[in-house]
Amino acid sequence: MKQTSQKETGFMLIEIIISLLIIGVVLVLYQSALNSVFLSRNTKDAEIGLRIANHKIEELRGAGYSNLPASGTFTDSQLSSMPNSSASMAISDLNAKTKQVSVTVAWREPNSNSDHTVSLTTLITEIGGLK
Repeated sequence: MKQTSQKETGFMLIEIIISLLIIGVVLVLYQSALNSVFLSRNTKDAEIGLRIANHKIEELRGAGYSNLPASGTFTDSQLSSMPNSSASMAISDLNAKTKQVSVTVAWREPNSNSDHTVSLTTLITEIGGLK
């Protein structure tokens, strides 16, 4: 009796499972990379916003109590590096010799429905220090 060998065709179950596992790992790595790019961009914009707000606060402190401008918007050269950005300040009387200054920088990421803001608040007194 002669046995004829037949060549097996197709894939074995273990080969299919390993292929699916490799594809799954690649997809997870791809999604992680996309998320880290998105978070990196948001962090960069938040850092720029904080830098703008801090610079404006220091500028207002340096000008002194009697030279504080009215509330409103202001410009900064770094605002152009942030998408859809704006900056504003609100100056209000806390008491007879103290003013509260709030600086807010806002921006909106492209293809996003949410606004991001950075806000700093300080007190500026007529005598130059808090007691």
